[in-house]
Amino acid sequence: MENSLWPLVQNPFNTDVELLLESLQEEAIDLKCDSSAKRGFETMKLEEFWVKYLPMYPKVGEEALRVILPFSSTYLCEAGFSALFVLKTKQRNRLDVGNDLSCALSSFNPRISDLVRKKQQHPSH
Repeated sequence: MENSLWPLVQNPFNTDVELLLESLQEEAIDLKCDSSAKRGFETMKLEEFWVKYLPMYPKVGEEALRVILPFSSTYLCEAGFSALFVLKTKQRNRLDVGNDLSCALSSFNPRISDLVRKKQQHPSH
């Protein structure tokens, strides 16, 4: 079954529906005939396409996202190991790197210029 899902995930409009499970065939045919979905597939990233059309085609969408999901989670795991490798050097071999690792893996971008502007300068005596 997994092998028959790859073509569906990569391009649902160029897939042999007969190779899919019977429970997915009807939705796959409906998806192939949906012209707005085809336009969306041509303009969106693969993940965005499947997330957007998951409510309309739940069986096919869930199977497609199951195939796509391991790649994104593997990427996040590898990014975590790379960040840990950078943090744990001979000069910086602290045992607890949790806070540093959280900052390294965060997608939040601090606004350093705002922080500096709000910081009160130390008055001279």
